[in-house]
Amino acid sequence: MLVFREGVEPLDGATVHRQSPVADMHAHPGLTAYWLKRDLTREHAPPAHGYNPLRQQLDLPRIVQGGLRVLTACVYAPTIPPFPRPFRAALGAMDFVEDLCARAPDKAAVAQRGRVGAVLASGRVAVIHAAEGGHHLERSLEKLEHLAARGLRYLTLTHFVHNGLAQPAPLGPFGALRGPPGLTDLGKRVLKKCEELGVLIDVSHCSERTFADVASLAARPLLATHTGFRRFHDVERNLSDEQVRTIARSGGMVGVITWSWLLRRRGLVADVEDLADAVVHGALVAGPEHVGIGTDFDGYVWSARRIREARHYPALAEALSRRGFTLAELRGILGGNYLRILGEA
Repeated sequence: MLVFREGVEPLDGATVHRQSPVADMHAHPGLTAYWLKRDLTREHAPPAHGYNPLRQQLDLPRIVQGGLRVLTACVYAPTIPPFPRPFRAALGAMDFVEDLCARAPDKAAVAQRGRVGAVLASGRVAVIHAAEGGHHLERSLEKLEHLAARGLRYLTLTHFVHNGLAQPAPLGPFGALRGPPGLTDLGKRVLKKCEELGVLIDVSHCSERTFADVASLAARPLLATHTGFRRFHDVERNLSDEQVRTIARSGGMVGVITWSWLLRRRGLVADVEDLADAVVHGALVAGPEHVGIGTDFDGYVWSARRIREARHYPALAEALSRRGFTLAELRGILGGNYLRILGEA
């Protein structure tokens, strides 16, 4: 078990969880639910063994039960038929999340820029928009402007295949579709336009070269919203320690994912304690103020044991309460750091 400080008395995990602005930096409530037109105002069955893309890890009743306060609703649209064009699909998924909040106004509200604190003060879950993959822009800066006007807070620059903006890290069978290395000229223009619009760049999924290109050009804090670390599984999709330090130097932060395969080597099933180990590692490398949680719930990942659905957020607080963090540090990791970088603290 990794610890941040030796010899520190454990905190009361349940109390810390209740008192923290618990935030998920990266989740997909509008992925399966949007395409299947599910009603997330009611409770659904979770995956039985950590993975089932037709089940739901997130819905409003379980989000409330799990004490989540800030949900990043990250849109993602496949680029293959019969799915609609990515930009149109992104707008539809945003509409889906906004409609969900409108139908449960006592439980959740979409929080536009500068409004997260007000939503939290009202006792509701604050929902914010993000998008995974620059393909949603369809190579158009005007469409980026449109998404920013809708409340987009960050853009995950690339995903599994090359999208005309940036090369992704290799991942399974998609490795053959990575395309040329680094950022393209259009990718550089998108990065600068995001910074003008106040949209943060998420470097999750970036290849080594793409990450280096982004870091050399970025003038605002960088995010890696849902990732693991190469200490535990040495694959390009995970971050190296130097990449983690680069993100910290930018003023940004890293969100640790629940995906078992990124937390441990393939074939070994991870547990919530492995997720806690990853959080501690990130804190040791970059400082606890640069670490948070990005579960990737409902993003088709095989989540670690005991952190497999929205009711399980308290299990992570409990695991982290024994790792030598102060109360302020742990509250930051659970959500305060993310709110600070969003300008919502």
